[in-house]
Amino acid sequence: MVKYKLDIQKNTLSWEKTHYKECDKIDCKNKGEFKAPKSRVNLNEYYFFCLNHVKEYNKSWDFYKGLSVNQIEKSMREDTIWNRPSWPLKGNPYKVIEQINDFFINEIPNLDIDDNNKNYFKNKFLDEALTKEENKALNILNLKLPLDLNKIKKNYKKLVKIFHPDVNGNNKKAEEIFKEINESYKLLLKKLI
Repeated sequence: MVKYKLDIQKNTLSWEKTHYKECDKIDCKNKGEFKAPKSRVNLNEYYFFCLNHVKEYNKSWDFYKGLSVNQIEKSMREDTIWNRPSWPLKGNPYKVIEQINDFFINEIPNLDIDDNNKNYFKNKFLDEALTKEENKALNILNLKLPLDLNKIKKNYKKLVKIFHPDVNGNNKKAEEIFKEINESYKLLLKKLI
């Protein structure tokens, strides 16, 4: 059986180009593969230099050449916002200032920040005296004041894994400790919530 080969024309791909741009420096025949901007005003127009000439060009090029001190400072300040203008969210800056003033005049007195914080930061364990059972529950769960719900749950889970009857078989002492842990956990949750 005879194999038939198709005569396929080979296409050259864009990265396989054989011609190249010469260095823009006068009397240089090297490949110009490095771009350098032509001026501060036309940053999108480039010279193409070889490595040696682009180094030379970069050493001598000054972006701020011909600008006064005030113009340089203005340019640097605009660079912090990427040379894009910025506006207040609702348009007119005077309206924004009026909104802020209205907020401070009308809304701040209504917030009563101290009253809200008293209830929010209140910790029942610190504000109330503990009974003997609650102190015993703290000792059983290896906890110390101040407490929060996450601490109680974390220690409870750790102790349950150690003293659970499935882990300890028929050990009566471990079973009694397990019951005490559960009772202590329930007592502390009631006290906290």
